[in-house]
Amino acid sequence: MEKSATLIKRAAININQLDSIKIGDFLADEYGKSGKVCDIEIINRKGECHYYFKLLKSGTILIIV
Repeated sequence: MEKSATLIKRAAININQLDSIKIGDFLADEYGKSGKVCDIEIINRKGECHYYFKLLKSGTILIIV
């Protein structure tokens, strides 16, 4: 059974939703990039949180909150 991708909309997402994403989850953004998460990096910088979700074969999705 294959899981469906979690859609990330940058304008409507909060930190709790981003923190619930784990390695192995399937993600998709509103620009069409999608894939399985193989690495997550969270950087706190100047009052912002940068979430980098590295996808298995599709690059990276960056969300700044």
